[in-house]
Amino acid sequence: MEAVTMETVESGESCTTCAKVAQESKANEEVSMAFLLALMPVITLTFFGQIGLL
Repeated sequence: MEAVTMETVESGESCTTCAKVAQESKANEEVSMAFLLALMPVITLTFFGQIGLL
């Protein structure tokens, strides 16, 4: 196992673990955004109901 140093990171070498983590992070972000987008009508209706516009 190779030690990760600043030189290794700056040289642009990518390891398989880093690529896997980046891919999982992207997938999690996409799911989170889809969930937030699905809740927007509920959030909007609740907000307008609370301020008396509905």
